[in-house]
Amino acid sequence: MGDALHQMTAEYNPAEDRILFRVNTIEKTEYRVWLTRRLVKQIWRAAVQNFAAEPDVKQQARPQVKKAVLSLQHQEAVQGADFSQKHEKPLKSAPETERPLLAVKAELGRTEQGTIRLSFHTFGGKAVNLNLNDDMLHAVCHILQQAANKAGWDLNLAIGDAAAVVTSQPSQLH
Repeated sequence: MGDALHQMTAEYNPAEDRILFRVNTIEKTEYRVWLTRRLVKQIWRAAVQNFAAEPDVKQQARPQVKKAVLSLQHQEAVQGADFSQKHEKPLKSAPETERPLLAVKAELGRTEQGTIRLSFHTFGGKAVNLNLNDDMLHAVCHILQQAANKAGWDLNLAIGDAAAVVTSQPSQLH
């Protein structure tokens, strides 16, 4: 996939017991990939490892502080994303995704240019490669987390420890 990304969505399909992950490009081409519970767990583990390798997180000595920093970074990235828009209708589906492809493996790593490449390898030997920045990977995690929660998969997907993040609002004791 060489086109720039425009929109990503993930929706649980109970009949398939899978998440349909859809990506639209700026040129309005759509790529559709089925994600299983096992694969979502694999993507999640790789994404959290990627976030934990960031210098701001890695330099923290205490595990609680690392988790708090991870959570804060995730919250900031997700707040900066726009999840309010419905998935736009594409002008065309990518030729290889007339029907959604079943992803059997996912890989996540850094490119030489410093971007993150998320690759879905499919049952039919095809690959859908997404070039993301850190905020976009946080957005992918967010939409996968919502879809997995809707699926009732009990994956307990979390980035960091949101309870450890100190908010700027004062607390009241009674």
